[in-house]
Amino acid sequence: MITRESRVHRRLKTHLLCGAACLMVATPALADSTVEEIVVSAQKREESLTDTPVSVSVVGSEWVANSNLTSLEDLGAVVPGLSFFSQFVYNNTVTLRGVGTFSRNIGFDERVGLYLDGIYLGPSYGLNQNLLDLAQVEVLRGPQGTFFGRNAIAGAINLKSEKPGDELRVKGRARYGSLGERVLQGLVSVPVSDELAVSLSAGLNNRDGLTDNLVTGEATDNRNRDSMRAQAVFRRGGFEAHLSLDRTSLDERALIGDPLSDTLGVAPDSFAPGDFAVAFNTVPQQGLVAKGVGLTLEYELPGGGTIQSLTGIRSTDVAMVNDTDYSPADLFHIDYDEDYSHFSQELRFASKEGERLTYMAGVSYLDQRAKTDRHAVAGSSGLLLGMLPGADLSNIGRVDTTAWGLFANADYAVTERLSVRAGLRYSHDKKVADWTINTLEGPAFGLATGTLDAERRDDDISPTFSVSYQATDALTAFVRYAEGYKSGGFNLDYVSAGIFPGDVAFEKESARSYEAGLKGSLTDGMLWFSATAFWVDYDDFQVNQFRDLGGGRTAIVISNAAKVRTKGIELEMQAEPTDGLSVRTWMSLLDASYRAFAEGGVGGTDASGNKLDAPDFEAGVVVDYERGLSTSLLGFLHASFTHAGGSYVTPDNITSQPLLAGGSVPYGRLGARDLLDVKIGVGADDGTWRLAFYAENILKDDAVTSSIRDFFGTISEARLQPRTYGIEASFAF
Repeated sequence: MITRESRVHRRLKTHLLCGAACLMVATPALADSTVEEIVVSAQKREESLTDTPVSVSVVGSEWVANSNLTSLEDLGAVVPGLSFFSQFVYNNTVTLRGVGTFSRNIGFDERVGLYLDGIYLGPSYGLNQNLLDLAQVEVLRGPQGTFFGRNAIAGAINLKSEKPGDELRVKGRARYGSLGERVLQGLVSVPVSDELAVSLSAGLNNRDGLTDNLVTGEATDNRNRDSMRAQAVFRRGGFEAHLSLDRTSLDERALIGDPLSDTLGVAPDSFAPGDFAVAFNTVPQQGLVAKGVGLTLEYELPGGGTIQSLTGIRSTDVAMVNDTDYSPADLFHIDYDEDYSHFSQELRFASKEGERLTYMAGVSYLDQRAKTDRHAVAGSSGLLLGMLPGADLSNIGRVDTTAWGLFANADYAVTERLSVRAGLRYSHDKKVADWTINTLEGPAFGLATGTLDAERRDDDISPTFSVSYQATDALTAFVRYAEGYKSGGFNLDYVSAGIFPGDVAFEKESARSYEAGLKGSLTDGMLWFSATAFWVDYDDFQVNQFRDLGGGRTAIVISNAAKVRTKGIELEMQAEPTDGLSVRTWMSLLDASYRAFAEGGVGGTDASGNKLDAPDFEAGVVVDYERGLSTSLLGFLHASFTHAGGSYVTPDNITSQPLLAGGSVPYGRLGARDLLDVKIGVGADDGTWRLAFYAENILKDDAVTSSIRDFFGTISEARLQPRTYGIEASFAF
C-alpha cells in the first residue's frame, strides 16, 4: 500500500537529489569566494577534513552563530545519520546510522562515545552542552575502536573547545521567544600574560511547560537548564597545558509521554485525551548535575614528535520521579537516583609530521563507578495492583568498571598521492556487579528478588585499515575497514523472576565496517563535498527492550539475540557561489535491519528482517546570505529545512497496539518530520553586534517523536515542540 507519507517521502527525495546535483554543477565563478578548509582531529592528529579517511561531519562555531542551534542535542537535525532522543534524561539516546543505546540502567553502556577535547565524558545524560565556547563539533560515523576504544561501536562525537588565546574576547547571545523561551549565553576570554590565558562561559536555557497537567494545574515538559565552564591555557616553548572545569545541570517537570491508553492498556485514555494534556496525581520530575575536570598536557619534542597526556575526572548525578500509572489515581510511582563517577587517563606519542612514515602509539585507562538506587512505590490505591499502600519494590546496587587499552596507528605514503594507514587496539574490560532487588511486596508482577554478586571480563582486538588516493590536489578517495566492540554487562533493572540470576549477564557485541568515500573541492574551491558508502555488520547485538509477552504482560530484557546490518550512502556539500552566500546540503540513505532476531517480537515471534528504529532517508539544506545595507550595517538571512522519514520503535515494526477491551491506539511508529527554521536580522558590518527575529518549526509539524509502552502496558507518546518565534541579540568583540 502506498501511503501519503511514502509519496511525500519519494517526492522530497527526488527534489533534494535533483537539488544536490544542480548544486554540484551550477556554481559559476561569480566571485573569488571559496569554502574554508576545515581541520579535524578525528584520528587524534590534526589534518585536513578532506585527507581524513573516515566519514566525519563538522559543525563549526560560525554555523552555530548563524543558526538556531543552542545545545548539543540540536545537532541531530543538521548532521546526516545522527539523532538524539532526549525527551527525558533517563532515556537519553545518541544514534548514528540507526544504531544507538537506550540508556536505561547502569549495567548497559553506550554505543556512541562522547568526548570533550578527546577526553571521555561518560554516559549520555547531559546532552544540554552549551555550544557557545566550542570551536567545532566533530561527528565520526562508524566503529571507532582503534582510536576511541570501548563503546564507540557506532561512532564518536568530539567537542573541541574554543581555547582562550592571546587576545581579549567577549561574546554573548540572548533569546526571548514564545512559549516563554529564554536563552542566555556568554563567554569572556582574557590573556593574563604572554604565557597564560583564561576564559569563562555560562549559559541558561529555559522554557515554559508544553503540556498541561489537569490535576495539579502545572505545565509539564518545561526546560530549566544551566551550564558553566572555565578554561585556562598555559604555553611555554613547545609545552602547552589546557585545564577545563565544567558543570551542567537541569531541574524540570519531565514528560515521559502523553498517555493514549489507560494504565493497563485496556481502553483509550479518558482523563486527558487531547494532545499536550495529561492528568497525573504525581508530578513527573527530573534532575541532573554533571561536572568534570579535564587536563591536557602536550609537549613537542626538540627532535620532532609530540607527547600528550589527557586526564579526566567526572561525575554525573541524575534523578527522576514519574507517575507510572499515568492517571489521576494514586496507584504507583517510581523514584530513581543514579550516580556515575570516573577517572580516565590516556598517554600517547605521535611521531614528527611531514615524514613519509608517521605513527602514533598510546595507552588508555578508565576507572568508573556507577550506583543505582531505585524505588517503585505503591500509592494509597495500591491495593488495586495487589500491593499495600507504601509498598516498595527496591533496586539498589553498583557496577565498578576498570578498562585499559593499548593502541597504535601508522600512516605510510606509498607515493605522493597514495597512502596506507593501519591501526590496532587491544582492550580489556572488567566489570563487578553488587546488586540487590527486592520485589516481595509486589508478588503479582512476577519480578525477581535476590542478590547478585558477579564479575565479568571482556577482551577485544579492534583493527583499522584504510587506503587513500589523492586523485587531484583537491580530491581524495578512500576505502576503510574497521572493527569495534561494545562491552558486555548486566541487566540491573526490574527483571522477571524467570531470568534471575542466570540470564542477567549479557556478552559483548562486535562490529565490522566497510566504507568507501570521495571528498574534496570542485570549481576552484567554491564547492566542497563528501560522499560515503558504508556497510556495517553487528554480531551479538545487545537489545534492551520492554518485550510484550502478550496478555498485558511485559518483561524488561537485554539479550545478545540479534544480528544487525546497516548500509547506506551519506552525502554532504557546501558551496559559496558568491560573496555573502553560503549553501549547505546533506542527504542520508539508510537500510538498517535485523539480519537475525528470533523471538524478538511480541510473544516471542521472529523479528528477523525487520527495521531498526531509524529513518531510511534524511536530507536538509541550509542557506546563509549576507548583504551590506550601508557602510556599517549588514543584513543577513539564515534558512534551514530538514526532513527525516518515519521509523519504527520496536523490533516488531508495528504501528498500533491492540487494547484489551477491543480497538487499538497508535504505537510503534514515528512519523516523518519536516522542519523549517528561519532567522533574519541586521548587524554591524564588523560583526560586533546582531539583532534578529527567529522562527522554528514554521510548518507547525506535529510529528510523533516518542512512542512508548511502559511497564503496566500504558501506551504514551510525545510530539515535536510547536512553532516558536522570538528575538535574538548577540555581540562579539
